[in-house]
Amino acid sequence: MYALADCNNFFVSCERVFNPSLNGRAVVVLSNNDGCAISRSNEAKALGIPMGCPAFQIKNYTDPSGVVMLSARHVLYKDISNRIMRILGEVAIDLEVYSVDEAFFKLPYSDDIKNHELLAALVKKIYNYVGVPVSIGFAPTRTLAKIASHVAKKDPQNTERVLGLTRHDDITEILEKTKTKDIWGVGRKLNAKLLSCGIHYASEFVRLPKSYVQRIGNINLVRTQQELLGNDCISINPVDIAHKSIMNSRTFGHVLNKKSEISDAVLSFAQACATQLRREQSAALSVTVYLRGDRFRQDLPFYNNSCTVRMESHTSSTIEITRYALMAFNSIYREEFFYRKAGVLLTDIKPSKELQLNIFNAEKEAKHSKLMTAVDAINNRYGKKQVMLAPTITKGEWAPQQNHFNSQSKTLRLYSGMNASYAPWINHMNDQEDKEEQNINNNDCP
Repeated sequence: MYALADCNNFFVSCERVFNPSLNGRAVVVLSNNDGCAISRSNEAKALGIPMGCPAFQIKNYTDPSGVVMLSARHVLYKDISNRIMRILGEVAIDLEVYSVDEAFFKLPYSDDIKNHELLAALVKKIYNYVGVPVSIGFAPTRTLAKIASHVAKKDPQNTERVLGLTRHDDITEILEKTKTKDIWGVGRKLNAKLLSCGIHYASEFVRLPKSYVQRIGNINLVRTQQELLGNDCISINPVDIAHKSIMNSRTFGHVLNKKSEISDAVLSFAQACATQLRREQSAALSVTVYLRGDRFRQDLPFYNNSCTVRMESHTSSTIEITRYALMAFNSIYREEFFYRKAGVLLTDIKPSKELQLNIFNAEKEAKHSKLMTAVDAINNRYGKKQVMLAPTITKGEWAPQQNHFNSQSKTLRLYSGMNASYAPWINHMNDQEDKEEQNINNNDCP
């Protein structure tokens, strides 16, 4: 029996944990550069604001003053996600973290009543310990568990945020109400194909011949159909699986032209890629750097280019990877253009234990390996990015725009994001707090 724990409006719920005044209000969390909505409260959904709605178009659905727009703090969301996953891991069997706000796991009981009681207690525990509402669905397959959690989220009062789909009659009733677009594994293009064939609900989809389903989609769509029929045939890859490529990129807050600012951004991306590479105990051979202008700016010439450099040997050293990334950057940078986005891509990745020793670089690789081990140990113990390359200490002008921070919560200053311009606001708030505490102390004195 599989269960799926799904956090409700996760990013918004995280913000509400630290600022309860947001409860009951229409709240939207925005994406990078405050571009579009990536999380909406139920109140915002009721106003008709769709997922992915550009921030400037929210006024088309309602009065913007009635909607609280917040810049995303992914460090905060990841931290809260880790807390939730640890609580799930206390009772879950074979926990499979599917995303930052979802996780599949197996249940210890075969009895539906015991499973329901266990999961209901788990939902209450997560809310009491973390403050984030969670809905859980359980069923014989992951796809049915996904549908069950979705129904539990829509009707929390009648389900206690827990719903099981184990009886054939219950599954049939739910599938008759589930649209094909809400089936896990059916994307926009597949849904369009199903609609063109007159298939609008999951109950109609499961009655199709297997050969016809494969002709519409592929073997994965057949597996989805079998899952809806109660046959377990889909597996989840673990999130910590080694990658075949690693990329780090960012859209800048505004167009940049200074070479030093853009190169600092590229070095920061390369450093992040190297850290991820060592975390997966792998090494890369090729480094690709790309630069892109702003295609929406009609007043500026558009420029888009990339360069791939092959290193001397496979390595995970930040020093080596950033050195070659800088070489690639210098070969494609043009002073006459303005840039809005840059990124670094590592390819030709192999596990470290499978690498062949290079006798010409053995001494240098040994020194770099010891240095990187020490750097990672310091950062793991004392906090992320305690030891960094000098140009990447501050993110400066290339930091994305984040102008909608939750200023009501003092705790959220720990998750102030990436914009260096946010630091003066923190200092100002600290000064205000010191003055308030001093006034309180003076008033308390006899």
